[in-house]
Amino acid sequence: NVSMKFYPPHYLLALSLCMLATWFFGETSPQTLPFILVGLSLIGFGFLLAFNSISRFIKAKTGVVPFSKSTALITEGFYKYTRNPMYVGMNSFLLGLLIILNNPINFIFLVIFFFIVRNLFVIKEEVQMLETFGEEYLTYKNKVRRWL
Repeated sequence: NVSMKFYPPHYLLALSLCMLATWFFGETSPQTLPFILVGLSLIGFGFLLAFNSISRFIKAKTGVVPFSKSTALITEGFYKYTRNPMYVGMNSFLLGLLIILNNPINFIFLVIFFFIVRNLFVIKEEVQMLETFGEEYLTYKNKVRRWL
């Protein structure tokens, strides 16, 4: 009996493929260069947020995978501005893809991803952080917004 867990990158991949399918099978007009550049910038920003955040977890020797054991509360780098820079980065990636693909129907996949991450991960992770770090997490939570 093999149990497969789905994590945010799995949902990101699946919903990115859904977006690409609407472009491949749909009829959308090509995007203009300025919007392509905006989209690519958002994708690049998404990668920067995600990989910078992952590197901070690795450096602190704490779990990166959702719900794994947390041994350090990361509050530096992008964590000064959002409690969830990895997820903000993933949303930025999807927003960039949405802009480049130039199909408004893809907005639904961005919304779906946001609610999956919020409901299946962020809310539960916040409970875990409170249980693990107590007052230190509450202080951080009161100082830094969940998203932006």
